[in-house]
Amino acid sequence: MKKITLIGVITLFITSFLSCSNDDGDSKNTSYYGKWELSRMAGNGFILAVYSIGQPQWKETYDFKKDNTFIKTKVQNETTITASGTFSVVTIQNRPHLQLTYTNPSEIVGSCKGNQSEELVVNEAGTLNSTWQNCDGPSLEYKKVK
Repeated sequence: MKKITLIGVITLFITSFLSCSNDDGDSKNTSYYGKWELSRMAGNGFILAVYSIGQPQWKETYDFKKDNTFIKTKVQNETTITASGTFSVVTIQNRPHLQLTYTNPSEIVGSCKGNQSEELVVNEAGTLNSTWQNCDGPSLEYKKVK
């Protein structure tokens, strides 16, 4: 009887140990919660004179909260503008898309629709990409910073 109990305890210990996993080797910071910073910008054929290829011309961040609210901050020429709202996540063509709805109109909304909404796509590299380039806006890429 003691052997059966000892085998049961050992089996339980081994099973518990093996079921624990470390997700660090597989993580690409694809969780959308947290702070994302503008890391790359490219213009398109219509606005190349305004945007230079490569380095962003301003600093911009999104901070996505677990209550599905966000804050967007843009710093350019020592001027800071913030805007906020709510977001939802939908899957389109097997990719998470963050659909942002701003509480108030703001000049920092990067949208094809010209309203209080924006859309960002999480790509396979774990970065966020604006969909603004689909309608002649700049191509904007954001990396997770925390």
